[in-house]
Amino acid sequence: MEKLPDKLAQLISKQLPNQEVLLALSTDLTSGGKFGEEWLVVTTDTLLTISGLNKDYKPIFELPIRKITHVAAVNMVGGGLLEVETDKDIYRPILYSNAKASEFALVAKNIESLIKDGRIKKESTEKKIKYCSHCCKPIPEDLGSCPHCIKKRKVFLRLIRFTEKYLRHLFLIFIFMILVTLFGLATPWISKIFIDDILKPLKNAWLLGPLSLALLLAYAGQMFFGALQARVSALVGYKAVYDIRGMLYQKLQELSLSYYDKRQTGVIMARVTQDTNELRRFLVDWLPIIMETWLTLLGVGILLFALNWRLTLCVIIPIFGAIWFIKWSFPKLGIFFHRFFESRSRLNALASDTLSGIRVVKAFGQEKVELKKFDQKSSDFRNTGILLEQKWATYFPFLNFLIMSGTVVVWYVGGRFVFAGAMTLGTIVAYAGYLMMFYRPIFVLAQFTRMIGSSLSAADRIFAVIDIKPEIQDAPDAVHIEIKGKIEFRNVSFGYNKFKPIIKDIKIVIQPTEMIGLVGRSGTGKSTIINLICRLYDVDEGKILIDGIDIKKIRYADLRRQIGVVLQDTFLFNGTIAENISYAKPEATRLEVIKASKTANAHKFIMAKPYGYDSEVGEN
Repeated sequence: MEKLPDKLAQLISKQLPNQEVLLALSTDLTSGGKFGEEWLVVTTDTLLTISGLNKDYKPIFELPIRKITHVAAVNMVGGGLLEVETDKDIYRPILYSNAKASEFALVAKNIESLIKDGRIKKESTEKKIKYCSHCCKPIPEDLGSCPHCIKKRKVFLRLIRFTEKYLRHLFLIFIFMILVTLFGLATPWISKIFIDDILKPLKNAWLLGPLSLALLLAYAGQMFFGALQARVSALVGYKAVYDIRGMLYQKLQELSLSYYDKRQTGVIMARVTQDTNELRRFLVDWLPIIMETWLTLLGVGILLFALNWRLTLCVIIPIFGAIWFIKWSFPKLGIFFHRFFESRSRLNALASDTLSGIRVVKAFGQEKVELKKFDQKSSDFRNTGILLEQKWATYFPFLNFLIMSGTVVVWYVGGRFVFAGAMTLGTIVAYAGYLMMFYRPIFVLAQFTRMIGSSLSAADRIFAVIDIKPEIQDAPDAVHIEIKGKIEFRNVSFGYNKFKPIIKDIKIVIQPTEMIGLVGRSGTGKSTIINLICRLYDVDEGKILIDGIDIKKIRYADLRRQIGVVLQDTFLFNGTIAENISYAKPEATRLEVIKASKTANAHKFIMAKPYGYDSEVGEN
């Protein structure tokens, strides 16, 4: 129940004295279908709808509770309405958008309970959707925090933690990077010696050989240790991504069927393949470059101050401008990266669904319809990609200009220092070389904003899956049992949408060895009952007992091991017929496989195949 505004609470107490407010919920649509505030209030005796336009609260609908026979939340396109029935009429006192649909479905259930039992169950009023205090979007029930407002820094640090088990390799990478940086820093300094000590005074010719050799060794050392660093970085990066992909796939195996009911297969596949590939690019290709970049910035920065600290102070002014610009532009670009990857996931989901059901598409001649759907999703993906590139092409040239303006400062201010005798020609050439080395990392960091935007978005989506809590879990006090076969449904209600039950308050007792048949039209809950016995879903209300024990208190592995089920939808895994038959018991002998086939009257047609039980089968 939402807290009533003081002004509204005073109005209700004045209009309905001595009546306790049991339920109160605001909506985001007015009775005219426009966005606005209205309130549904249920007291001990009355149901009220109150307009809250401009905080001027006025009752617009009132109905005694005793006259109500039935209440239902009716879903429509983009929203819904509350339908209230009496013996004579049907009223629709309040509208709401889809953002409020689950809350009003719960309200309808509470009012039904009030009509039948004269009270509202306390636990049902406590199930309230949580909203993020920052973005005001609803927080999914299976997540503890808002997936839209996760700090990128936290995602980055969490991603880096996957490399902690490879500390020895990371230490080697760090050593190699220091060596690569040192060899790189030596080359401009050698150039300075060439100019100041040999070429400009035209003396010390004997130094040409040793300095040339030193320059060659510096380049060779840079390449050699750079190659070693790349090899070890690839090892760590691929292993870390392997760990992440394994954790993600393990979580997907643990998640309940309700997770898959709400998501397209193509979207889930994109998490396992494309998003993990984005992380591979980040950890293998970019992270080592970024670490080397920071070392280079540190080393070059020290040398720039050593060569001429006054010139360096002039040069870093545009660099501070570039850093500020990166910090300002990165959050703005992040929005476009998020849209780009979301549109890509939707395109993959559509393509996966269509290709999986291509036989149905062909059978009903819906190729043009599917092509139109694909073209729409592909257009969205194209447009978000174009918009992302356009934004990047707008920001990046300005960043380049800010950075390169430092070169102009070097030649102008440094040139004046040379004329004044405060710098040598070799020093300014070395300074210009170091400055280019200093700018190169900044350009890399600028590109990094683009890469980290896509990588952290991918990591965010992967961690959102990993953080989901499975609905079906073993209770802390779950027990081992050998099932004898008694099944009891005790006042069980369940719906795939919790507020739209398919089976309501059913009571069934099935004795061991008893065979029963469930008969009814499509959608009445026959398969649902089987799903509940297998505990593929948990009941919303009531209990299912197996041999007198609550099914939630029985170890999940025991249920899987002792319950056999022939599903409505068949599926063949790629492999042999024998492997498919023994899927639930991989250690089964060939004799056990043949015995099971004979029981199912499948042995004859299996043996009619050229390779019998070793025949390869699959969905494709």
